[in-house]
Amino acid sequence: MKQLFLSILSVVVLTGCTSSDKAAPLHDASTAQEHAIETYAPSAERRSDVVAKVQQLFDALGTGDVELLRAIVDPTVVMHFTEARDGVTTFGNSTVDGLADRISADDPPLIERMWDPIVATNGSLAMLWAPYDFYTGATFSHCGVDAVNLMKTDDGWRIVGLSWTRLQPPECDLHPEGPPAAG
Repeated sequence: MKQLFLSILSVVVLTGCTSSDKAAPLHDASTAQEHAIETYAPSAERRSDVVAKVQQLFDALGTGDVELLRAIVDPTVVMHFTEARDGVTTFGNSTVDGLADRISADDPPLIERMWDPIVATNGSLAMLWAPYDFYTGATFSHCGVDAVNLMKTDDGWRIVGLSWTRLQPPECDLHPEGPPAAG
């Protein structure tokens, strides 16, 4: 997965380069990947802040905390997903209001867990890419990859874009620690 992320980031870097750039030209994907890693790798503190903000989103899902959800997710957030089931791929979207309604219901908690997040930043823009698994209460639902866009404001990082895949194993991995602990 890291290789896929680096390849995507290489395309972004290569696309952003023009003949007027003072940096040496990037002639192959390997060089572009190394350049992207060096250019967009955040400091340890900045990385930790971005990962913590996304973790807060998962905490809000798990606890049904609509107030926390609204505090960290921009009201104009764009949320899209793609789902592959039984050989059919569909696309969908959601709003922060729809998500707030879902987590405030008396349904089982939504447990989403990421691992091995890759974070890239540039100025007030950050992107997190991470595999995840998702449970409704103790029942496994799906797994995939989250791609989260964040913008830094005077109040800290806010989630402004969220996309994810919804897949089933073996098309995606489950959390390396196994199922979540029963709560």
